[in-house]
Amino acid sequence: RDPVIYTLFINSVPDNFYLPLIGFINDARGNHYSAQIGFVNTTRRNFGGGQVSFINTVGGNVEGTQIGFINTTAGSFGGVQIGFVNTVAKKTNAIQVGFINTVADTLTGAQIGFINTSAKKTNAAQIGFVNTAKTLKGAQVGFINLADSIECGVPLGFLSIVRKGGYHALELSISEMHPINLSYKIGVSQLYTTFNLSYDPANAKNIAFGAGLGSILPLSKNFVFNPEFVSTTQYLNNFQQTNSFAAMFGYQFGSHLSVLAGPSLVLQYESRNKPLSDPFFSFSKTAVFNNANLISGARLALRYKF
Repeated sequence: RDPVIYTLFINSVPDNFYLPLIGFINDARGNHYSAQIGFVNTTRRNFGGGQVSFINTVGGNVEGTQIGFINTTAGSFGGVQIGFVNTVAKKTNAIQVGFINTVADTLTGAQIGFINTSAKKTNAAQIGFVNTAKTLKGAQVGFINLADSIECGVPLGFLSIVRKGGYHALELSISEMHPINLSYKIGVSQLYTTFNLSYDPANAKNIAFGAGLGSILPLSKNFVFNPEFVSTTQYLNNFQQTNSFAAMFGYQFGSHLSVLAGPSLVLQYESRNKPLSDPFFSFSKTAVFNNANLISGARLALRYKF
C-alpha cells in the first residue's frame, strides 16, 4: 500500500524511510532523516540531514544542509543553504550563501549573497550588493541597504535607506571650492550617504556634482563631530575632479536644526592638462604633482534633519 521504489535513477520512498537516497530523482513522500544526492531531491514533509542536488525542495522544516542551484524550504530552516537561489518560507537560524537569498519570516543567522531579503525581522548579518529587511536588528553590509525600521542595527553601504529611524537631512553650506552647496544626506547617523550640488554665481559654468560618506559622532548632548568624505566632478568648465575630507564640529538646536563648521583638505586634479579652477577661498594651495593641487580650506553649513 505504500511502495518503495529504489533504483539508481528514481527513488521514491514512504514516510520515515531512513536510508540515503542516491539517484537522479529522489522523492521522500513524508519525513526523511538521512542524505539525498541526485539531480532533483524532494521531501514532502520534514527533512534532517543533507541534500545535494541541482534542485532541492522540502515541504516542511529542515535541520541540516541544502547544497544545490535552487534550494527551497516551505517551513523553518536550521543549518546551511548553499546555492544560486535559496528560499525559506518561515523562520530560519541558518546561514544562506548564494546569489539570491530570501527568508519570508524572521532571519537569525546570516545571508551572504548578491541580493539578500528578509521579509520580517532580521536578527543577523546581511552581506551583499543589495540587502533588504523589514526590521533590522543586526547589520547590513552592502552597496544598497534597505530597511523599513531599525531596532538596534546598523546598515553599512554606499546607499542605505531606512524609512523609520533613519537619517534624512538637507544642508546648505559654503566650502572652499564653491560658495553655494546644496546636499541631501540619507542613511543612518553612524554612516550616511551625501549627494551634493555645487555652484559658483560668479562663474555660471562652475557647476559640480558629488557624492560621499559621512558619520555623526555625538560628543555631548548638543555637540557632535562630523567627518565627511566627498568626491566631486565639475562638468561644464574645465572638467576636473576634487576629493575632499572635512572634519566638522556641530551644535544641534533641538532635534532638527544644526550648525556645523570645520577645516577641510581638498585634492584637485585634471587629467587633460587644462587649467584648474581657482578655489572660492583657501588657506593654502600647493601643487603636488602634474596638474594637481592640494588645498586647505574650511566649511560652514546649516543642516535640517527631517
